[in-house]
Amino acid sequence: MAEIPGPRKGIAYIHWGNSWQLRSFQDFRYYIDDLIYIHDLPKVELSTYAAVVMPDAMEPAAPRAYAHQLNAYLHDGGFLIVCLQGHADWIDVPGLEWSPGNCRDWLWWTKGEQLEVKLSEPRHPITNSMPLSHMSWHWGGSYNLPEGAHSILEISDGRGSLFLDFPSLPGGGRLLLASLDPHSHNGQRFMPATTRFLQSFYPWLNHELGIERPAKNRFTYLQCSNVPSEWYPEWIEESLRRAGFEPMFIPCDRLGPELLKKTDTLYIPSSHDEFFLKSRTGDLVAFLEQGGNLVICAEPCQPWLPFMAPFHAVPSRPFQNIKVRIRDDRFGIFSDLGEGFDGWQGIFGQYARGWTDPPPGAIWLTDVGAAHDPKPADWIWQYPTVTGRGGYVFMHNGDNLTRYPDHGPRKEELVANIAVALRKLALGELLF
Repeated sequence: MAEIPGPRKGIAYIHWGNSWQLRSFQDFRYYIDDLIYIHDLPKVELSTYAAVVMPDAMEPAAPRAYAHQLNAYLHDGGFLIVCLQGHADWIDVPGLEWSPGNCRDWLWWTKGEQLEVKLSEPRHPITNSMPLSHMSWHWGGSYNLPEGAHSILEISDGRGSLFLDFPSLPGGGRLLLASLDPHSHNGQRFMPATTRFLQSFYPWLNHELGIERPAKNRFTYLQCSNVPSEWYPEWIEESLRRAGFEPMFIPCDRLGPELLKKTDTLYIPSSHDEFFLKSRTGDLVAFLEQGGNLVICAEPCQPWLPFMAPFHAVPSRPFQNIKVRIRDDRFGIFSDLGEGFDGWQGIFGQYARGWTDPPPGAIWLTDVGAAHDPKPADWIWQYPTVTGRGGYVFMHNGDNLTRYPDHGPRKEELVANIAVALRKLALGELLF
């Protein structure tokens, strides 16, 4: 790795406003420091960044308008990463040539065939983190291998390289150049290999730069009701610690900016003072805007956050109405708990007896109510922000989740499962 001079810190992500680019940034924002609109580049001092990412799906003319600034960053010791489909003719690297072309069969992946690509020899160190399967879908042409370049991935018949590293350019800069388009397909939620590429690439890039980021493992249980089983449900502490969390149990009167700075996920049990929590709305919204997560157990009478809605009960007869059913377990929260996870001491109805209307974009996780008219007992939602850095809300419309499940091999694991899912979403290990 080329040594980066001076106090360069962090990673910039330059976008053109394309939704696929923005969604991929949102997925992997944990590993990226700043989101920069390409037409704002003249106002940005790129030399402050240890690395600058130019994702694919860029309007081809857009970077050409700022080629001088981008090349100056590269030749002044910067680390530039460029992904695209087609020729990056604005990059100032002597001898770099592009040839058009693509895979022989666009439907190769449906036929059990191998794509005609291979890892270059000698293997590049990035392949220790990113296997061939994470780089295999299609490409937008290929590059030759100028002097000083190290090929990472190439076409099997030797026609050219699809992923190159220029580890030490004149001036000490470094260029990673790929004719691959992982950000666009990941952002479209199409082609799983592209998601695997980014899930491998961004942790590798941070490690390569020596950037260490917070582990997102601080979990705070807000003590709202001075009843022993509500104040300190000690049985969840062990399961949280096994899952790698640092649990704290803090009285609710300490809720404020200082406490929220010390947590990544705040848990609010079902028996709480709605008037008090409404007085802390500003702090809680700021916490979400900055990427904090909320787990809320509530049957709101007077909703105390702007996206919350009043609670509605479902008819309790027939009793099957209050048997909670799993609707969508894409985040792996409920799958290992057993079918009776919602039956506290075998009694259905304690877990949830109704619902609240979720905000637009929320994912409905569990059903309560009649089979012909189900309602959302649990839903999850990402708080929307301009930067895409908003945290997640897990809304449980019922009893304190620390009670569940109260039997079986995964007893009292539900809260830990939720915390793990929220952490994986924050780290890009799961996609929303």
